Amino acid sequence: MKKLFALVLTLLALSASQTVLARQSPLDIPARVALTAPKGDIAQTRNAIVKGSAMLGWTVVADEPGKLTLKYSKNGKHEAVIDALYDAGGYQFAYVSSVNLNYEKTEQGERIHPNFNRWLVNLIKYIGIASANAPAGAPQPAPAQE
Repeated sequence: MKKLFALVLTLLALSASQTVLARQSPLDIPARVALTAPKGDIAQTRNAIVKGSAMLGWTVVADEPGKLTLKYSKNGKHEAVIDALYDAGGYQFAYVSSVNLNYEKTEQGERIHPNFNRWLVNLIKYIGIASANAPAGAPQPAPAQE
């Protein structure tokens, strides 16, 4: 009976570790995104990032010239933090940290829960929408206070 119990515990442990691995995919940080409209104004690029990210529930946790740090929390259980490095012509994301997204740095590269990659794809779409709808000379929102 003890051997059977030990075998069941071993199988449960193995299946749990496989579940974690099954919920990982390569960390896919998209290449630099060029903004087509508005063009040539760093404030408008920043504004598009702030507005687009807010539409999806991302919050600005740090605001420096040319760099916004964005945080997304899903149901208070999962969290992602990224940097959005930007200039007048576009932006690029950089991974900062995450909670409960199975992030792992291995010899084969960085891995994370596939939802993280989907969140970034959606974020790019919404920043594009905010950029296309931004009127020329639109006032920029005040930086977030935390």
